[in-house]
Amino acid sequence: MNDLGSYRVPREAEMGREVRMEQRRSANRTALFALGGIALLCVCACIGIFLLTAVTGHNPVITIDLGDGNLFAQATATPRASAKGTATPVPYGKSVKSDNGLRVTVTAYQRPLPTEGVEIPGGQELVLVTVRIENTRASGAPIKFSPEDFALVTPEGERYTVNIGGITTGDDLKAGELAPGKTAKGDILFFVYSDVPVVQLAWTTSDGKTRIYQLAR
Repeated sequence: MNDLGSYRVPREAEMGREVRMEQRRSANRTALFALGGIALLCVCACIGIFLLTAVTGHNPVITIDLGDGNLFAQATATPRASAKGTATPVPYGKSVKSDNGLRVTVTAYQRPLPTEGVEIPGGQELVLVTVRIENTRASGAPIKFSPEDFALVTPEGERYTVNIGGITTGDDLKAGELAPGKTAKGDILFFVYSDVPVVQLAWTTSDGKTRIYQLAR
């Protein structure tokens, strides 16, 4: 018969302690993961705030304006005024040179231009402007020009394009190009309304800039 006096039943308390220790290890890992997640979220939030601040120039937490639903509404800067279409006034009798080297001088202006055998639309009259165009460069490629670079404008913003074909003075300005040091001269004709009191010559160059010539003192 076996001696059962030396047999000891395992203590449940010790087994229970091992289970509780394992549970604590699992809880510690969960807490570490949670803390790591929170830290990662904080880093992402800081990076996002930094990027928004760099884009908008403001603290987005305080000043961001959703506007029409655009998160970056404040990031749109007011564009600078374009040089294109900006009119540079030229006093009567003066000339001006463009950035590409062409110089234009108004040498004659007549309004109305007397005509014979030419049918003028009712309420309108013919205007003559004579210009001299010079390539002021000493070297380089020829520079193109055209009568369509010119128009008559009013202080109120009305615009009259050059009349090409049909009517001629015999010395019309033709489209072409000028070599360095060369000069061209020609007449440009326009139809304008007779009741328009003041017209000016607008010269728009290839760079998009416009010069306005005063045609009267």
